[in-house]
Amino acid sequence: MKPDEDIKVMSDRFTIIINELKSYGKTYPNEEVMRLNERVEEAKNEKKKVGVALKSTTTEDSESSEKVEKDKEMTMFARRFKKFIRSNRNRKFQKNEGIKVESIKENDSIICYKCKKLGHIKFDCPQ
Repeated sequence: MKPDEDIKVMSDRFTIIINELKSYGKTYPNEEVMRLNERVEEAKNEKKKVGVALKSTTTEDSESSEKVEKDKEMTMFARRFKKFIRSNRNRKFQKNEGIKVESIKENDSIICYKCKKLGHIKFDCPQ
């Protein structure tokens, strides 16, 4: 059976071939002709089954590969997090306020709002 051929066209072509063989003196009993027809149809159905099976297998493979990738990603995240916790176990968080106050204190052009003197702010005012 040709790939772009439907069953009716195939059986018509098959009948023409059988009739031409009869004209040359070769005869086939109806049972043998039917068996040949069945074999052709079974072969066509097998091709369809293989195609469907391959498609479903491909989908399952891609789903399992996505799952494997997600598992690897989570494993890497857990390792990195564990390493981070191990390296920062005894350290305390530092506030950034100390750095800002030091840079402000260095600037002598700051005027206190409370006493109107240079060099400090209201929070650090000696009065």
